[in-house]
Amino acid sequence: MNIDESYAELGLEPGCSDAEVKEAWRRLAARWHPDRNASPQALRKIQRINRALAEIRRWKAEEEAPGEEEAVVEHALTVTLEEASRGCRRELHGEIVEDCAHCAGSGRQAQPQRCAACEGSGRVRSQLWFSWMQSSMECGACSGQGSTRTHCAHCEGRGRARARKYRCHVQVPAGARAGHLLDASARVHGRTEPLALRVRIALQPHPFFTLDTDGTVRCELPVDGFAWMAERWIEVPTPRGPQQMRLRRGYLTYRVKDQGLGGDCMVTVIPLFPETLGKAQEALVDKLVASNTGASATPAGERMREWEQLMAGWQASQRA
Repeated sequence: MNIDESYAELGLEPGCSDAEVKEAWRRLAARWHPDRNASPQALRKIQRINRALAEIRRWKAEEEAPGEEEAVVEHALTVTLEEASRGCRRELHGEIVEDCAHCAGSGRQAQPQRCAACEGSGRVRSQLWFSWMQSSMECGACSGQGSTRTHCAHCEGRGRARARKYRCHVQVPAGARAGHLLDASARVHGRTEPLALRVRIALQPHPFFTLDTDGTVRCELPVDGFAWMAERWIEVPTPRGPQQMRLRRGYLTYRVKDQGLGGDCMVTVIPLFPETLGKAQEALVDKLVASNTGASATPAGERMREWEQLMAGWQASQRA
């Protein structure tokens, strides 16, 4: 019973919904069930109805089942953090080795050949002590099969075809992370059909950037301690290129917006000061002190004068 006959048995047209098929089967089963129908044809009819339902269900299951998926080759692609942040276009090269098409990967000829040692019988005669006494034994050349399969001439018994080179271009999107998968189609030398590639992204270790799971990129960089105190502008690295940033006295960590891997770039500065001051540096510091608190015209100088007057009054009270 084919699929058209199955639908006709239930009084339906091909392509009916599952609900319509189920309803038709229920109606006919109630009519022709031997417990309700005394007709001699009832048993045979109910068997055909059930068979038609089973055939329709089997056919629909095969139609809805996913077809055989195309073989996909994985290709690992390592990019730098900068390339992943900005996005890049890369050319991929590689080789694939497929099963031999002539022997389906078995390494042997598809058609067996008649064994020459036993002439196809699978048995060979063995001469005993006397010339008139003979016995037969299993042919060792074909293991009693009567036929042999020689190595496939196309793959020399390896079962694998020669390696074929492929190449393609792939666009890595901005913000790609390690483990991300990209689909690509590659051209294979000597083959008309394209090769389906699944490209797995890997990130190359960076000398000073680190990556958080949320896409935030972090780095630490040394800065001049006096420049930090003076709140100078400095150039800081980010995955998307150098950026200008102003230091703020008292702050060590700064956020550079949208310069990470789908997030921000967090820059931590390490102010560097001399362990000991040379004479020239001491002279410069003395000038700074004099220009800051030594001059009464500055806010710091005015506050220092107030403190000195307060201290003088306190000391006088202690001597009294």
